[in-house]
Amino acid sequence: MINFKKHLPLLLIIFIPALLIVVCLIFFNQPQESTLGNNIDDSSINWDSYAEKTINLSDGSVKLTTPGIYTLTGTLDNGMVEINTSGVVKLILNNATIKNSSGPAILVSEAETVIVETADGTENSLEDGASYSLSDTDICAALFSKDDLVLQGSGTLTVLGNYEDGIVSKDDLKITSGTYRVEAKDDGIRGRDSIYVKGGTFSVTSGGDALKSNNSDEVSKGYILIDGGTFSLSAGDDGIHAESSLEINAGTIAIEKSYEGLEGSKITINGGDISVNASDDGVNAAGGNDSSSPNVNHYQSTSSNYAIIVNGGTLSVNASGDGIDSNGSLTFNGGSVTVDGPANSANGALDAEGAVAFNGGSVIALGASGMAVAPGSSSEKYSLSVFFSTSYSSGTKLTVKDSSGNTVLEYTAKKSFSHASLSSDSFKQGETYTILLNDSTYSTVTLSDKTTQLGSGGMGGGMGGDMMPGGGGRMR
Repeated sequence: MINFKKHLPLLLIIFIPALLIVVCLIFFNQPQESTLGNNIDDSSINWDSYAEKTINLSDGSVKLTTPGIYTLTGTLDNGMVEINTSGVVKLILNNATIKNSSGPAILVSEAETVIVETADGTENSLEDGASYSLSDTDICAALFSKDDLVLQGSGTLTVLGNYEDGIVSKDDLKITSGTYRVEAKDDGIRGRDSIYVKGGTFSVTSGGDALKSNNSDEVSKGYILIDGGTFSLSAGDDGIHAESSLEINAGTIAIEKSYEGLEGSKITINGGDISVNASDDGVNAAGGNDSSSPNVNHYQSTSSNYAIIVNGGTLSVNASGDGIDSNGSLTFNGGSVTVDGPANSANGALDAEGAVAFNGGSVIALGASGMAVAPGSSSEKYSLSVFFSTSYSSGTKLTVKDSSGNTVLEYTAKKSFSHASLSSDSFKQGETYTILLNDSTYSTVTLSDKTTQLGSGGMGGGMGGDMMPGGGGRMR
């Protein structure tokens, strides 16, 4: 019989470090809980204690200096509604039209919090001038607030930003409901410290970024959190740009046109239905060629703080640059991801400076083979890196079937491709899979390792994971 008392010290020496290693592995492999949240607590405001007043805008420009609830109705052809108070104000737009040829339509010079609400079933519009006569050159939007701003309601608000931006809060911006149509010369909707979207319907056309949070001075700010809403975005620069973190938990987001689709220092996708069209990178964690890339005051370009994490939802990317590009790590924990990457070998469907991990979900990333990236051996799920013998045109259907003939992955390419990175929760080591192109067998392959390579190609580059083409390591 073993004397456990005698061997207890030795057992503890072996057991405790092993337990710590297991705990660390479990903890660090879990998606970390978000530190982002509701940026403006307006629920504590007791509006019953404030006086209500209706203002007919046809009487001329309005300056509000007292906290309260103001209903705006009618048309102001050339003037401004200004708020300058130390308290809270709710503006209810009830079929209100405000145009200003020499400044913003609504200006919040000072307030604790301002809520702009569109009344049910109403059509409202704000339009600024192509030039401003104001001495404060910081003011630059048709709806401009120097303090916290909340947008809500069940009506429609149309905003034309002829000078620069459409809607701006220099502090936090929160949107909970309503329909918004924004056209802007530069940025469509901007919250300098943060943007939090809980709901609403958005159609934004902008010369700059469609949605933007750009505080580069404080690391905890400059974030965007999307918990819902329906978005149709067309941008001359980024579709959604966060100086620090960008987190999407729910909603339907269609970025129809952009230079880069989603950009931030850290991008986390937990849910939602997202489609991206980009002339450069589709999803980019830091860096990039445009001047609006996340500010290096936050982190250095090789910092481990840069990351792209996909935990759930559906993400579809069509990009002429890198499809998904992280200057740090790139991790797939769940969800469904499809990428139509570049046809030229100077970029790849997937790219990362740090570790690449396929831990769950499904990934189909098609593109050129020159900078192809495969995950590192630390990935929890199995994957295939396929270098095709020739380039295949758009419209080619790629199918992966298991040995029983069950379809594991299937996708019809939107662009030409010569490489595919493929991963699925259904992939199993030792299983033989058939790759079909347009329902004709291309090849069969047996998964021998976490990443199994079929064919050869690539020119090197990149820094992520255990791969050579596009990875700076060893392709398995």
